[in-house]
Amino acid sequence: MSCSPRAEFEAYQRAAETLHALIRGERFASNSAASRRQRAEVRLKRVAAVLGAVGNPQRRYPVVHITGTSGKGSTAAAIAAVLSAAGYRVGLRTSPYLQVATEKLQIGPSLIDAHSFAEMAARVLGVAGRQIRLGGAELPFSYAEAWSVLGYWWFAERTVDIAVVEVGAGGRLDATNVIDPIASVITSVGLDHLVTLGPSITDIAWHKAGIIKPGSTAIVGDLPAEALSVIAEEAKRASVDLIQAHASHGSRPDVPPVGQGFRARNADVAGAVASVLIQRGFRISEAAIANGLRSARLPGRLERMPGTIEPAVWIDGAHNEDKIAALTLEAAGHFGAGALPVIVVGMLSSKDSSGILARLGGAASTIIATEPSVIGKESVAADALAEAVAASGFAGAVYAEPTPDAAVRLAEDVARRDGADVLVTGSMYLAGQVRRRWFPDRDVVLQRNSWPGVNEESGLGPLRPVRRLVCDKADSKGDETADQQESADVDELVVR
Repeated sequence: MSCSPRAEFEAYQRAAETLHALIRGERFASNSAASRRQRAEVRLKRVAAVLGAVGNPQRRYPVVHITGTSGKGSTAAAIAAVLSAAGYRVGLRTSPYLQVATEKLQIGPSLIDAHSFAEMAARVLGVAGRQIRLGGAELPFSYAEAWSVLGYWWFAERTVDIAVVEVGAGGRLDATNVIDPIASVITSVGLDHLVTLGPSITDIAWHKAGIIKPGSTAIVGDLPAEALSVIAEEAKRASVDLIQAHASHGSRPDVPPVGQGFRARNADVAGAVASVLIQRGFRISEAAIANGLRSARLPGRLERMPGTIEPAVWIDGAHNEDKIAALTLEAAGHFGAGALPVIVVGMLSSKDSSGILARLGGAASTIIATEPSVIGKESVAADALAEAVAASGFAGAVYAEPTPDAAVRLAEDVARRDGADVLVTGSMYLAGQVRRRWFPDRDVVLQRNSWPGVNEESGLGPLRPVRRLVCDKADSKGDETADQQESADVDELVVR
């Protein structure tokens, strides 16, 4: 049965609201580490139990499991793009989404359709409700648990050849960690989520090392020595090979370098994963690797908004010091020798603002502080963030504008006067909110594409009209075949 775009989008909204209602927010973060860990372990068992109740769909296809402080989403997208270029039907799960919930799951180039999303959410919650009642659990079913089951189940029903799954945060106790992957990938280890994963690099590395399982191959990016030591010990215990991607750089001479800075590092890791998959029997040519690495992208990663000229508006979801450092280095190549950009920044209260602002100060002509809006999490107030910018020693003008859209329009006015560009950063949630001005949520959902209406070659022109949307499950699957087709609750994150 076909349905109207309005009905399709309303079905999406109802399902998204139902899942969002499972988020209980940051009040758990003040609980003891032992209590958080106990809850996480209970939830991992429940995810496994719910999956078991529906036939363990996560065992029907091989999985590449990816974690990392920075670069995990982009690397996941790159690996999926390489596999798609090689002709495989690839499921990709990323976390968090930028604008709409359906961005978390896709097959090939297409996001999960609204009807399937709504149906799968209802089925998952129905099975979970029965399981929890049978077990007499007092702990409510969570957002992260629901997404873990939903993604694995949907991939199985869509008969993917392989899935690439990004963790929500951490790894060892993340709700996705109920699988036996063929490749366990750790892109980087840095200081983030300190309350729940830290406080030290070795603590964070312990969490990330938890995705390494017997039978897999571990692939890591360029890691601090203390993190590498922890991860190497985990690999040894699991009796798996450990491959350092940066050490194998250049081992595939037919594949040209892709970008520089963090893009090159992510491409190195993705290329190393491709090499491991080839050893595992996947047929991946050098051309597929090169084409996949060139075509891979995720929204909100130093992304220029279409049609923005004088000033150009760029958004990037960098939200920790490592990401900001990589962003400012990469941005230098985009902005060239011209005026430094006007930066719009917003942050969650859980982040270390001092390190981020110190990095941003040297890359901005003007800074405008704003406030992203996030379900279950607190943002730094715009006035307080502006004061922190001034206290950091930043010499340029500082403004506070709580509303993100108004903050960007103010930035455009200042940038137009000064001959500069605009850069919005500091939070994935802020990037998503701002991006809606150019890519409305409804269009992203209905067109099943994070760049609705944009010519992928130029990034600016219109696309041909989108195909008719359908509500029938079988028709929807047919569409995907023709196309080749954060985030966990804070309560899910625990310290060692």
